[in-house]
Amino acid sequence: MLRGLHAVARVAVPAVAAGVLGCAEPAWDAARLEQHHPELTKLEGHRLADVRPFYWPAGDRLTLLLCRWPDAARIPVVLPRDATPDRRRRLEAALTAWEEAGLGIRFERTAALAAGGIEIELVPDMLAWSANTEADCVVDPKGSGDRLPARMAYASIQLARDDPRLVGTALHELGHALGFQGHPRRGTSIMGKDKNRLLHTGVRVLKGEGFEDATLAALYAVPSGTVLARRTLPPGHTEPIDRLLAVAAREGWRGPFLRAGDTEGLVSWRDGRGREVGVLLHGLSLALNEPSRLVLEPLPAARRALK
Repeated sequence: MLRGLHAVARVAVPAVAAGVLGCAEPAWDAARLEQHHPELTKLEGHRLADVRPFYWPAGDRLTLLLCRWPDAARIPVVLPRDATPDRRRRLEAALTAWEEAGLGIRFERTAALAAGGIEIELVPDMLAWSANTEADCVVDPKGSGDRLPARMAYASIQLARDDPRLVGTALHELGHALGFQGHPRRGTSIMGKDKNRLLHTGVRVLKGEGFEDATLAALYAVPSGTVLARRTLPPGHTEPIDRLLAVAAREGWRGPFLRAGDTEGLVSWRDGRGREVGVLLHGLSLALNEPSRLVLEPLPAARRALK
């Protein structure tokens, strides 16, 4: 399983705090994205411009891209075995709401994951937060152009067992698992941080009322792997990842997998024993506009591989 760095701003180890862009210029041209994908203009109020992109640093270039599940995907999902009938009913309501939200995806309930999908777990104590999601995008390192071969591959969701907003929180975390990282600063998307909206939306969904989210609809209106921007990095800046790419190709590792938090990210592979070999990416928010501020930190398994 691809664990270790959480994809949202509620992270324990390593900590991922909320990034603040202040008055900096946008990292990419959202208007240009709408020009290439005019269907976005029909989704009134979408906040796709607030997405935290996935970061792919290689060959001394930083590529920012979108990633989601494939069109008409049937996504395996494992529900918690220890869920009470009432909690399972609430989780099922959240899954059904996303299935009926017009994204074109379906969930296949299964007892275990074989090659990828989403795992949901109920935990007794989430400390200062009520949920957490790790979401991984797999990318073809040989890809080029304005669209890279990339898709969501795996997500793990932890929900507080006694969360009074369980339905709304599950909707939010499933949004991360579906590919939207970050949190819109404005608007009515379920991906925002407004806890009251989570509560009220969850109540409506549990009653069987309609649910839609223009922000996720916008993500699913754009092809997975769409490149938002590319930035040139200083010579030798991506050396750890470039060298690991060669090792991965030689050893037949799976990956690379990309994970995006608010200020930190992860690029990782799975070796022949299923162990994670990863490089932490520090300073994501800073690197949006100052690419040289991106810091690559090989984790212990990666350091051993690089020797």
